[in-house]
Amino acid sequence: MRYYQENCGLYVEMRASVFAKIQLQAMGEYPNENGGMLAGRYSSDKHTVYVEEVVVPIEKTTGRTSFVRKTKGLDAVWKTLSTKGLRYIGEWHSHPNGTTQYSPTDRNAMVEIEKEVAIGNPILLIVGVTNEGVNAHTFYCYKNNNLLKYKEMIDLRGLFTGLQKQMETSLNVNREFISHPGSKGDATEQHWINFLRTYLPDRYKVDKAIVIDSTGNVSWQMDIVVYDGLYTPFIFKQDGFMYVPAESVYAVFEVKQDVVGNIEYAAQHVESVRKLQRTSMEMVASGKRTQARPLTKIIGGILTTTSSYADNETIKKHLNDLKGYQTLDLGCFCDSGSFYVDYKEKEPEGVDAPKSIEEKRKYIKQLYESRNVKDINFSDKDVSLFTFFLQLVSYLKSIGTVPAIDINEYLKAIDEKIDEVI
Repeated sequence: MRYYQENCGLYVEMRASVFAKIQLQAMGEYPNENGGMLAGRYSSDKHTVYVEEVVVPIEKTTGRTSFVRKTKGLDAVWKTLSTKGLRYIGEWHSHPNGTTQYSPTDRNAMVEIEKEVAIGNPILLIVGVTNEGVNAHTFYCYKNNNLLKYKEMIDLRGLFTGLQKQMETSLNVNREFISHPGSKGDATEQHWINFLRTYLPDRYKVDKAIVIDSTGNVSWQMDIVVYDGLYTPFIFKQDGFMYVPAESVYAVFEVKQDVVGNIEYAAQHVESVRKLQRTSMEMVASGKRTQARPLTKIIGGILTTTSSYADNETIKKHLNDLKGYQTLDLGCFCDSGSFYVDYKEKEPEGVDAPKSIEEKRKYIKQLYESRNVKDINFSDKDVSLFTFFLQLVSYLKSIGTVPAIDINEYLKAIDEKIDEVI
């Protein structure tokens, strides 16, 4: 839990477990007020105060609209806390059936505290409580005879780890309670698809699909295909299968329960997409006609619920052994970390600013064939899901927009042609 006072550039960080203690104490005295002292420490630059303990007064007076505490009998408590590097940093008290706005009495109490204790900018936490529990709380900083309000910040790591645990739980429930291998695989794939659909921008579509090209070649069925959602002119659905044109594909992933034995398998699936014959033609952007762009890389990876490898060295070896179209860019093992591969890539010789589609295909093939692993990076296991996601978003941004499809190349299959000139 993190809070910010923008006028002074000050922060407060409080452990959730500390706030839980305060909630229990506030509800325990309801409908009377309750309170106590806060113990913590300051950052080296004094801009952040960390609330790490609640000190309960031995002597106190409580009422519906008042709370007074004494410091008597707490010497041993503060001595123990000091051995942990903790010190007095401020106060908290509750407002039963009231707001968390401070009163003149609250401000006067902080004035006296600053006089008595050698501390700069002591903090005050006011907790609103009803018969149903704590419904609000506000931190204040006492500075220059005023109480300045902190605003609550979003705990990004908390959000990330919360979503991580939710995803792990869903995947593990599938693994434990769905016995049929095919059904288990389908359910796992759907969880990954739903995650990407929820968090990727709307310009990207996510489905299980087979990728096709204008010559009639097809990829293996891909567990996850991330493809263009704005300019893709046609997507076929037949006999329960979805077919997506190769030009529209940004990324493909293979989904498995565990990574062991599946890196090469995923690489072969990725290769089946990358080697398809893509087209590229002129397009109109912002009212201006632009030249056909070079073929873009297709991101390839693997997603699993677990990794049974003892360490990452075996994974690195498998990734290092992949060559050309089979090279993988990134992946996520939900219980143990995500990875991305940093490649050295050599600009193909003899292909200067490729113009024809044949040159463009030769260029992208030689670029993949030149790949050599420079480094393989693994994330912390507690945030594997979001480090994978943010790395994917970064790669997607670097691609921009996929090449425009030459529809007439597909119409050759039925001996037809359209006029694409505006």
